[in-house]
Amino acid sequence: MLTWLALTIILICLALFLYWAIVISEGTYFGTRFVVWLYDLSAHRYDGIKRFDGDEEDTFVAVPLHLTSHSVCRPLVLDVATGTGRLPLALLHRPHFDGRILALDLSRQMLRRAHEKLASFGDRVTLLRQDAMCLPFPDEIFDVVTCLEALEFLPSPSRALREMVRVLRPGGVLLTTNRVGWEAKLLPGKAFPSRRLRAVLDGLPLQAEVRRWQVFYDQVWARKKGCPSAKGNGDLPLSDLLLCPHCSAAFLQNSVASFGCPACWRVYPVQDGILALADGVIVKPPV
Repeated sequence: MLTWLALTIILICLALFLYWAIVISEGTYFGTRFVVWLYDLSAHRYDGIKRFDGDEEDTFVAVPLHLTSHSVCRPLVLDVATGTGRLPLALLHRPHFDGRILALDLSRQMLRRAHEKLASFGDRVTLLRQDAMCLPFPDEIFDVVTCLEALEFLPSPSRALREMVRVLRPGGVLLTTNRVGWEAKLLPGKAFPSRRLRAVLDGLPLQAEVRRWQVFYDQVWARKKGCPSAKGNGDLPLSDLLLCPHCSAAFLQNSVASFGCPACWRVYPVQDGILALADGVIVKPPV
């Protein structure tokens, strides 16, 4: 009897642990590779699991984001941890949005799903496979930077925020989210308690406001201090927007099927509509 009771308790504890490790924390405490593996595994049913509501996405994300950046002609937007292209899809469906979006994620399968949904928008959106902890862009290049429901799953949320602010232009808009509610208490070191969030935001060159959004998420709306520009960077060629992820060379030379760094000789392939900056290989020219 005691043996069966002990076994039952062990199985219950194991089930609770797996629920926390896979569902609540999405593998974040087991490292980036495990997180990416989980997302690759669930990419084909991710949208069905999340059940994003198009009207709510438009009302609470796309419309206010468009309004905060409407004074910028051809804004350049960076969506960090884009997943299956949730935010780019919402923005590009706005009839008067004339900007361009770079959407970044480390999960290849999630990006493939995003490509399926966004292919009709052509070069108005570019999908990049790259780690969010090291954004391969020059300082102060983007007019808008977003990261929705993903900050707590990155290795260091504070460092990720600093990277996003680094690539944001003065006067530019940052939209991100912070996990709240009882689930947030199960994510120590990942979800920011309110005082800690305020301290982190106050340490950055931002004018920030935290708004209640969903049961488990607050929105953080912020504008980078400095004078805004009326002209965005949405017309710049992609090669002018990128740095080599390995050596931070000032530009990448591109061909149809790949981008190449002239400084360290790394080549980054373009496959299935995705520029794989996380998959560079050294290809030296013949002597």
